[in-house]
Amino acid sequence: MKKRLAVVLLTAAVAAGAMTGCGQQTIEDSDVVATVGDTEIKGNVANFFARYQQAMYETYYSSMLGENMWTTEVEEGTTYEESAKETIMQSLEELYLVNEHAGDYSVSLTDEEKKSIEDAADQFVEANDAEVRDVISGDKETVQKVLELFTIQQKVQTEMLKDVDRNVSDEEAAQKALQYVAFTYSDTEESEESDSENTSDTKEEAKAKAETFLNAVNSGTDFSQAAEDQEKSAVDLTFDSSTTSPNEELIQAADKLEAGQVTDVIETDTGYYVAKVTSTFDQSATDSKKQEIISERESERYNEILDGWKEDTDIKENKDVWEKIDFNGQGVALKTEDSSEDSGSTEGSSENTDGEDTSDSTDSGESTDSENTDNTEEAAE
Repeated sequence: MKKRLAVVLLTAAVAAGAMTGCGQQTIEDSDVVATVGDTEIKGNVANFFARYQQAMYETYYSSMLGENMWTTEVEEGTTYEESAKETIMQSLEELYLVNEHAGDYSVSLTDEEKKSIEDAADQFVEANDAEVRDVISGDKETVQKVLELFTIQQKVQTEMLKDVDRNVSDEEAAQKALQYVAFTYSDTEESEESDSENTSDTKEEAKAKAETFLNAVNSGTDFSQAAEDQEKSAVDLTFDSSTTSPNEELIQAADKLEAGQVTDVIETDTGYYVAKVTSTFDQSATDSKKQEIISERESERYNEILDGWKEDTDIKENKDVWEKIDFNGQGVALKTEDSSEDSGSTEGSSENTDGEDTSDSTDSGESTDSENTDNTEEAAE
């Protein structure tokens, strides 16, 4: 039966942490999963990296996709496991590719960074018994190697993006604000066949309510109050001409208006909308848009450089070796502080499907955010 490892992540150059469970590792440390140029990606590094990624996938998506998430087809002929592992392999190859070019930017690890990485690896080993470490290739040397790869990647990436233009004007990022009310409807035949408790409006009913709402607003009723009178809620939204949600026609109509003006009833395939422009310039949303634009520029620059390196580098994958890492047969999930105390929780449970208690007696201590990869000195036991 499938068993799941429960994981507590620590904050370092890359998160790693306390795991409990048991299982059998089928990939050998010396296996070559792929080569990037002249550099081999060995089985131990690939397995630890993959299991770390798997832990995040399982923790955040298993509640939606269920126990059989990895065998679920995301498209015809492709399972979720196959899709996820393809993404993970690409990330691993790019990690090595960036490290291969560290010398281009005179990037190396400082003595302080090396010490922080070694300390984090030591804590990882102390928090996990030998059986668990064997399943995830979690020996000290492998953990250190992965932490080093991530730390160097972050430092190289900083250098790669130094020349990105981060000046964005208000005009370029300008955001407006509106409120809108949606009057959705269901197909008449579907409504008649559905449960008798279904309260969805027909198309005609939704249109009538939208028109009544608009008439009330045009007659002076407050927009939000008019929505409440129709048992609806006015939704706040910031936008520009490129916004597509909740509906492009609605955005296009609102974009032509001044503050305080209201659109006509906008008909869509699923309902009717009415919107009121509340501001033609929202400073907070504009500032957020500036950061979004900068992030887009950085991403474009990073991918541009990376794509160039890929074209000049021979990358080979040994798919038969990569297939040895089986997500469906061996589960891994992050274990939060709460879930470590409750063995019956879905996320992070250390109880396997056979009913055998595989929990680690090691105190998981303080749990930390798995997304924080900035500080190589902090760690949770």
